[in-house]
Amino acid sequence: MYLRAPSDLSGDGTTLIEVVMALGLVAIFLGSLFTMNSASMQTIKMARDTAAASQVLQQRVESLRIANWHQVTDADWLQANVLNSAAPGIEGLKSFSETLTLSPYDSTAVATTQLTRTGNSVRTVVRNDALLNERAVKVVWSISYVGSPNDRATTRQTVAILAKGGVAK
Repeated sequence: MYLRAPSDLSGDGTTLIEVVMALGLVAIFLGSLFTMNSASMQTIKMARDTAAASQVLQQRVESLRIANWHQVTDADWLQANVLNSAAPGIEGLKSFSETLTLSPYDSTAVATTQLTRTGNSVRTVVRNDALLNERAVKVVWSISYVGSPNDRATTRQTVAILAKGGVAK
C-alpha cells in the first residue's frame, strides 16, 4: 500500500476536468429549464387566446338569444345592432374576423344569410329574407384570428339552433 504525506494531498480533490464537466451539466440544466419556460409561456398564450375567442362566441350567441325572431332573421338588424361593435375581450386577439351564418333548420330551403366583421367593417355577404318564415334557424358563429404558437391561423366556432317562438313551442 502506498501512502502519501499529508502535504502531498490537494486541498479540495477536484481537477479542472471535473469542474468543466460540472459546469457543462449546470449549463444543460439551465438551458432545458429556459426551453421549458418558453414552451410553457407559449401554452399559456394559446390558452388565453382560446379563452378570449370562446368568450366572444358565447357573448355573440347570447345576444341572439335575447333578440326576437324578426331581429334574428333580419340581416340589417344584425349588422346594425350585433356586429356593429367589437365584443368585449376580442381586443386581445390579433387579426381577428367574425363570421355569422344563419341557415334554415329542419327545412327544405337551403339559402343562408351570412355576415362578416373584420376589424371595424361589417358586411353582408349573403342575404336570405325568407328566414323570417322558417320555424328554426341554425346559427354558426366563427371567429378566426392569428395566435400562438408561431402566429398560426386559428378558427373557433360555435353552433346554436334558435326556434321561432322559443324552445317550448
